Amino acid sequence: MRDDEMTAAGSTAPLPIGGSISRGWQAFARAPWVFVGFTLLGLVLTFFTQWLQDLGSNGGDSEGFGAIGWGLVVVIGLVLNVLVSLWMNIGLFRGAWIALSGRKPSWDDFFRWDGAAMGRLFLMALLLLGVNIVILIIAGLSGALLSLIRFELSALPLLAGLLVMIYVGVTQMFHLPLVIARGDGPVPAFQAGRQGVDPQFFGVLGFGALMVLIVLLGVLIFGVGLLVAAPVVICSLVAAYQHLFGSDNRTGFLQAN
Repeated sequence: MRDDEMTAAGSTAPLPIGGSISRGWQAFARAPWVFVGFTLLGLVLTFFTQWLQDLGSNGGDSEGFGAIGWGLVVVIGLVLNVLVSLWMNIGLFRGAWIALSGRKPSWDDFFRWDGAAMGRLFLMALLLLGVNIVILIIAGLSGALLSLIRFELSALPLLAGLLVMIYVGVTQMFHLPLVIARGDGPVPAFQAGRQGVDPQFFGVLGFGALMVLIVLLGVLIFGVGLLVAAPVVICSLVAAYQHLFGSDNRTGFLQAN
């Protein structure tokens, strides 16, 4: 099957869960210190931006700087946190894509700034946030109405809402490559995710559960294991994406802007 055909309709071959993780590890092993170093830098910057937000929140009652000044610190910390998150995810994704092609990614590949890709990823994140908020609101209101009939019934909409959120999370697992490599807008990427994942939903669900487990194990190893777990998960995710959707690079995100 050609890449463009897989990209349009998704791969009909079952997702090789073990094979995707194996390919992900092999990609990570091509440049382990670069992956770990970039992940460490991203986490340090994330903690710094969170510290700024906490500083602004806790300093609101202090004299001498004013509520507006401390509020500005919170806003700056939040904006920087979002920018660091977008930059870090795109950098790891670019490094993973290069490593999966058999080449060793360089520091420049990770650090490169791609404003267009960051904008698409930000809009996609807003869409997913909005979808989950709507699900929670509908589930909450439905539960409140059913509780008027019988209190025990209020749990049913909440359970249904949880299942829908899991479905959205699984089908949108590949939104990062869809908006970066294919250049899809938020809505087309959302639709493509469903079309590509639905035919083998439970296989992708199992793959996602293993990715979560790998991250949790990384956190449990004194947190340091996350420096390895995070890039391995990204590399495995890209390997699975290329199996399901192909390795077509429509946006030229590997090239310097």
